[in-house]
Amino acid sequence: MEDEREQTPKEKIIWGHKYTCDACDGEGAVHETVEAAQAEQDRHREYKHGGLRPRAGDSIEEVELRREPIAEGESSSGSGGGWILLLIIIVIAYAASK
Repeated sequence: MEDEREQTPKEKIIWGHKYTCDACDGEGAVHETVEAAQAEQDRHREYKHGGLRPRAGDSIEEVELRREPIAEGESSSGSGGGWILLLIIIVIAYAASK
């Protein structure tokens, strides 16, 4: 999942979370939620390290889970246009009232 591609306008990146143990040089699966990755971290610490935090460190990092296409009307870049138009109308109306 170490895909370094950038997000394109027609797709959005769905982020997940992965547990990594530096002491064991191991990493867990990518989970949808940080809570699921933390549960994996707790299980690993209990099983491999007697419930202790490994001295070499461990972490939960955000990683790309998957990419999903964006529907035509769902593009986030188009949603700002309505607000800009509204602001222009308000400025013109204000200027006209003076």
